[in-house]
Amino acid sequence: MFRPFSWVLRTQGAPVPLLATFVGSLPIGMLTLGILLLVRQTTESYAVAGTAAGAFSFGNALGLLIQGRLIDRHGPARVLLTAATLCPTLLVTLTVTITQHAAAPLLITLAAASGATLPATVTGMRVLCPRLLPDPGDRTAAYALLATLFQVAMVTGPLLVAALALTGTATPVLPTAAALTAAGGLLFATAPAVRAWSPPSTTRPAGRIRSAIRTPVVTLVLGTFGVGAATGMLTVAVAAARPALAGLLFAAFAAGELLGGLVYGGVRWTLPNPVRLIVGQCGMSAAVALLALSSGTGWPMPASMLLIGALTAPAAIAGSALLDDVVPPGSLGRAYTMLVAAGLIGVAAGNATAGRLAGDTRTTLLLTAVTLSAVAAWTLARRRTLVSQTT
Repeated sequence: MFRPFSWVLRTQGAPVPLLATFVGSLPIGMLTLGILLLVRQTTESYAVAGTAAGAFSFGNALGLLIQGRLIDRHGPARVLLTAATLCPTLLVTLTVTITQHAAAPLLITLAAASGATLPATVTGMRVLCPRLLPDPGDRTAAYALLATLFQVAMVTGPLLVAALALTGTATPVLPTAAALTAAGGLLFATAPAVRAWSPPSTTRPAGRIRSAIRTPVVTLVLGTFGVGAATGMLTVAVAAARPALAGLLFAAFAAGELLGGLVYGGVRWTLPNPVRLIVGQCGMSAAVALLALSSGTGWPMPASMLLIGALTAPAAIAGSALLDDVVPPGSLGRAYTMLVAAGLIGVAAGNATAGRLAGDTRTTLLLTAVTLSAVAAWTLARRRTLVSQTT
């Protein structure tokens, strides 16, 4: 099962950017929590701390969109080199201003700027993969490996925050994240395969390229928003249903994502990507419905969360892989960051929706299942848009 991953890791030019992507992803899992803890520790205000952490997340989403467009135009090396210089500087400045009890608007502005300049190493790797791996089967394994590394980073990041907080203060968290940000961004930008990157040449008019992108990306972006909204509702519903078991349940979900990504990437699939995407979305809906039925009991809930995670990863990988088929190479970074931003906005919307229904966990979970069914129906109805538009 692991042979495809071994092949990816042996591909010339792939190991260094993959390592850089993992290192550069660690701060994503650290900074929201780190900013929240440090601002709360210094200002003793949850309102300011929450606003600063939210500003970082908003800036990160906006920065991804900007960096994705710039990567398409100039290549990852220049963009990530710039970001790897700016972001650590801003994070150190943010740390100093927080510890010096600066005004809240300044803290919030610096947090947003730090998020916007966080190097988009995952986007850079996503753009690089088709250049290193022309075979679609190899790319599927690469995307699964990329998703797995990102998921591990998301689990490891908060653990690093917890370890650093054992010193009795959250002050070391942001400088540590700044160092990892610089290391990941600089390592990626200076990798030989990245420095050799050049923008793809095209003879197609810009208007035709935008038209080719618009239809399939609308299908994928709205679907990704729906899945994000479902994930946001699921998070709140599970935490409300079993507060004492929340950590275990989310750990089961994360384990399912890791397992699902590894199994999916280790298999040579014959089904087309659109079919895989629709099957994954339908499976997620059924698994959430099963969770809703078991929400009043103990042991079936972790099993259901494991299953949901195991189905979430393949669907996400299939949706990302579809971009290779439906988006011209010169627009891949922009399209990928649009998917990521849509998912982030969807999660926020789902959190807000579930917050109003938190007293009725089963209803929230059933609404989550219905949302995923609607996403699957949307993708099925629009499946003809998910054919090659790059010729």
